[in-house]
Amino acid sequence: MKKILIVLMVIFIANLGCKKAGVGGGGLCACSPISTAPLILVIKNNADVDLLNPSTSGYFDKNQIQLFSKDANNAVKKIQFEIRPPFSFGNNQKIDYYQLTSYEIPNLAKSIESTFYLKLGDNKLYELNLKVNNNLVEKLLIDKTEAAREVQPATNSYFDGIYRLKI
Repeated sequence: MKKILIVLMVIFIANLGCKKAGVGGGGLCACSPISTAPLILVIKNNADVDLLNPSTSGYFDKNQIQLFSKDANNAVKKIQFEIRPPFSFGNNQKIDYYQLTSYEIPNLAKSIESTFYLKLGDNKLYELNLKVNNNLVEKLLIDKTEAAREVQPATNSYFDGIYRLKI
């Protein structure tokens, strides 16, 4: 009986320690880490064909994609990413393309001078530079050229952070 009371007391105390940060109980839990919005990249060819879509001939499988950085000694550090399928959000917002999504790379981007590398199959190596401001990817440079946004600026910061790479 004492063990059950101790467990219940620990659960009660843990629940008290994790109050919502926002007024009225909304927002993140005060003990939750604040995460940065991911880098989201749509990869298309010149005919606007989605090159991450498995039904497309010549698409890039996750195993054919490398996302990494190099340290001062040129040692390669792999960066985690996922391939997200198309999705819709709300009533009229829809992304029809698969996206390369990485939550790790914005956290590693200390400044716009931090360089990351993207290798798609046997294609050329792309250099990526990110400007992260207020936990959002504000600008993406691909080979020192500003990448276009996939969606025109909207009211949703997630959609504003989707960039396009045409190869």
